[in-house]
Amino acid sequence: MPSSNESASSGRSAFCHPRPAPPTPISRSATPEGFVVPRIPPSDDPLIISHDAHGHRQLPRVSNSPLSVEDARVKKLIEYQSVIRPKCSSCAEMAIECSFTEAGIPCPSCAVLGIPDCDWVDPFLLMENLQSCRNRYLRDERDILVKAVEENRLSPSLFEREFNRVQDWFYSGAQGTISRFMINSRATCDLAIRGYRSLAASSVDISMLSRVLSLGAETQIHPLVLQVIAERIHALLAVSMA
Repeated sequence: MPSSNESASSGRSAFCHPRPAPPTPISRSATPEGFVVPRIPPSDDPLIISHDAHGHRQLPRVSNSPLSVEDARVKKLIEYQSVIRPKCSSCAEMAIECSFTEAGIPCPSCAVLGIPDCDWVDPFLLMENLQSCRNRYLRDERDILVKAVEENRLSPSLFEREFNRVQDWFYSGAQGTISRFMINSRATCDLAIRGYRSLAASSVDISMLSRVLSLGAETQIHPLVLQVIAERIHALLAVSMA
């Protein structure tokens, strides 16, 4: 799990790119007049989850030039937390150990217990973290560019171009992060339930399965997992009574 210092550091620290020196203004003096200081966050925020015609959630596409899911910037973003949470809400409620790996991967405790809604796989939490990191990063970069104009190191007419480059730089990393989150989510979705279903299907020992069912209820295994075991017991009983 990233340290609090790493996660709480400014979004810009993960994305300081080697920006080439902007062209020097031709005129002797430049003022902030002639360009609009962009609003952060943007009013038309692209980091928003939408729904299709069937009501299914859709993660946004924010860049046509995404970074590789293995890129160092993507790895930093997928581990970024705007607010340090020592535990997911499920583990906090049950007062058990919890650890964060990266967005899209449930904590070990939720995975073993078959809890399907661990906070770490919540796409809305991912968007919240991406928005926070972006806002901090863009504010830092915007202030640098505004200062460059005020000090006559950047022509006001070039401000928008330079700020767009900054945005493109961030969103390429954000898109890679979204892709990595989707890969993680698909790989881990219902993994525990599928595993328990396979284990239950491989057993014909009703008494053993009944003990597992009883122990599972005591150890807070998720009801969906217990239902899988109960269905297997009922199926075996039906066969034995046929």
